[in-house]
Amino acid sequence: MPRLSLTTHRLRTLAVTLALTLGTALVSAGAADAATAEHQAAAETAVSPAGCVIEYVTDPHPSPSIRGAVKVDAKVQCGRPVPAQDLSLTLLADGKPVFKTVAKATNKADLFNQSTYIRCKNSTERHTFQGTATATSVEGNNPYVRSKVSRSVVLPCGY
Repeated sequence: MPRLSLTTHRLRTLAVTLALTLGTALVSAGAADAATAEHQAAAETAVSPAGCVIEYVTDPHPSPSIRGAVKVDAKVQCGRPVPAQDLSLTLLADGKPVFKTVAKATNKADLFNQSTYIRCKNSTERHTFQGTATATSVEGNNPYVRSKVSRSVVLPCGY
């Protein structure tokens, strides 16, 4: 039975990631019409000409630099510099978004997002944390979108 619960949790997390990906792309494009949504779906499946991929999304972990905090980090790596890119990273607790940050870069081949964390209010409550990353690179005036999810980790952190 615990396996079924984990699978359900992963499905919910995937749904949140897809919703955040589509929402971010629609806001970035400045229009929420059906043509934009179709273009976004095509961008999600298209391979970035510069070979941009989300290299990693760390599993949620106690922050080594911020005492009493849980954080996630992510990195996008491209084969060559791209005109514009962003990396959105969301920390989920029990399947719900609790904090989101967006890092942006221009004319760079890599991009890090290391600012996504929450401070724990107590260490007696245990919650399941997970990170979701969505990266968009703009190459030849076309957006290319990728998503990646970390593993779920139970940590003693009340928020």
